[in-house]
Amino acid sequence: MMMCTRKITTLIHTALVAEAKPIIGHFSLTCKAKQPFNLYEGEQIVLIVSGMGSQNSKEALLYALSLYEPCVAINIGIAGCVDKTVLKGTLFCTTHEGLSVPFASCSSHEKAVENALHVKTTLVDMEADTFLQTLPKNIEAYVLKVVSDHLEDVIPSKTDVGNWIGKSIKQWEKYVRR
Repeated sequence: MMMCTRKITTLIHTALVAEAKPIIGHFSLTCKAKQPFNLYEGEQIVLIVSGMGSQNSKEALLYALSLYEPCVAINIGIAGCVDKTVLKGTLFCTTHEGLSVPFASCSSHEKAVENALHVKTTLVDMEADTFLQTLPKNIEAYVLKVVSDHLEDVIPSKTDVGNWIGKSIKQWEKYVRR
């Protein structure tokens, strides 16, 4: 039996529930599944929470793409920043220059990076590269990252993460197709 995919306009991907919560509220999404991934749906918007890391992201995205056909996909989440002058909570787009959101380069790493010595990008995360590699080329893809740390060995609180993502939505919601 062939699975039927539903056409939607936008797929949003986060790694963490704390990143997803303000987006779920903002777009009035409802929970459709908790297994194998947290999946939230609106009329034209779907959000999937993968868990951290490239393997989780790949599996979650392939699962979402087996259910939905989006026109646009957005990865939104936190990232470390090598530039200590950039304030925590600052939003960057890592895929498009010239938008209303400032551009910064980003590289993905399997583990948290605590030494900027070998980093050649402004931002570091764990999922962006896999997100872009997993999506079919016909889907317009945006990677948006909110600065959460300056490569210190400190995990940001869920409250801070939620607040930063929540404050960033007004800057990037125009790229969500409804």
